[in-house]
Amino acid sequence: MKLRLRTIVTAFLFLIPAVVLSAQSVSVQPESDAGNTEGQLSLALARSLALAKSAAVRKYTLAVDEAALVKQAQVYAALPDLSASAAAAYDIPDSLPDGVSASAGLAASATVFDGGKNIVLSRKYDFALQAARENLRAGRISVIDTVDSAFFSVLECQASFDAAQSDLNAAKLRLEIAQAKADAGALSKSDLLETESEIASYQAALDKAKAALISAEVKLSSLTGRPALSKPVPVDFTVYDTVIRKLGALEGSALDTLIASVVTTARANSPTYSASVLSAKEAGQTLTAAKTACLPTVSAALSGKYTAGTGTSDTSAGVTLSAAMDLDVWTLRNSIKQAQNALAQADAGTAEDGETLDLNVAQAVCSWISSAMAIPSCVTALSYAGTNYENVLEKFKLSIATTSDVSTAQALVSADETALISAQYAFLSSLSTLRGLAGLEGEADIIAAVK
Repeated sequence: MKLRLRTIVTAFLFLIPAVVLSAQSVSVQPESDAGNTEGQLSLALARSLALAKSAAVRKYTLAVDEAALVKQAQVYAALPDLSASAAAAYDIPDSLPDGVSASAGLAASATVFDGGKNIVLSRKYDFALQAARENLRAGRISVIDTVDSAFFSVLECQASFDAAQSDLNAAKLRLEIAQAKADAGALSKSDLLETESEIASYQAALDKAKAALISAEVKLSSLTGRPALSKPVPVDFTVYDTVIRKLGALEGSALDTLIASVVTTARANSPTYSASVLSAKEAGQTLTAAKTACLPTVSAALSGKYTAGTGTSDTSAGVTLSAAMDLDVWTLRNSIKQAQNALAQADAGTAEDGETLDLNVAQAVCSWISSAMAIPSCVTALSYAGTNYENVLEKFKLSIATTSDVSTAQALVSADETALISAQYAFLSSLSTLRGLAGLEGEADIIAAVK
């Protein structure tokens, strides 16, 4: 009996580092699909499938096409207008061919000068097209953010489920020891019932973890279109050891440098901020259009006509120049003021969006560092808790420790394991948040900024 109990204890102790490694085996590698096998789902593949399935991405793609067509239509509208006409007539009282006549004409017209209105309109459509493309990028990043969250949720729930299973196995081990001690008269009935009660509690926790895991898998399946049986691929979490160590050592100017680097990347790549900048530029073109509205518009038209009848023909041609100018100065002045006000609002909005982006990036960096610093501490705490549990369990077998002592030791292992899982996935979630704020579809640039 003693040999069997030692074997079970040894097996449990091996479970602790195994669960830790399981919780650690998560890595963000969106640039490649290496390691993806049948029935498994890598983060790279999950992102690709979600983007292909997303109705929002399709909608934004169509919006880009529409903006391009509108821009092209404006280009065509600036070209000269061409028209042709033809006619034939027959006077009934006359006899053929005396009563037959025919004519054909060709006309062309174009705007010679419009005060720059067409150029301003062209620039506005350029900005509108760029804004549509930024909206598409924002839509793609939003989908990636969502699928990342779902992917990490499945892995975190799986790690929590494994931890709950480990807790239940440990409780069952204690029950076997307690039952043997009770049979030998070395343990009271109340202590045995306490152990049995804890098993029921750990079973309930395991059932709850399983339900959370199933729910997370269903959500990921809905986003990717892959069956829930496609399990996320765990990747060795230790690939982040260097980054975690560097983040833990950051302070003072080094921290400011990291924040400034990520802020610069975000300012250059964030589609939301870019859309705000484009909105201000478009407002600037609206003001320019309002100012040029008072300038005259000069048009030219060229027409030619050929008429033929019985024994006669006639050819005519003409050129027409026309000019138009809006003299409603009160309306024009009011339009300019409105455009100036709109531009001021757009500039203020861009400045506010920039400040908000900077703040969000700084907070996300601090959150990322905080979670990174917690991981080594949690690993150490879990190691000590496992060693302590082993010692207390040995004392319990020798009747030196009580059932409550073992229960407390196991609860410490469980708490430290939960803290480690939470810290690891907070680290990954913070990294994903930074990637999204920076307007990137991969994390490489963010990680490279850590010096």
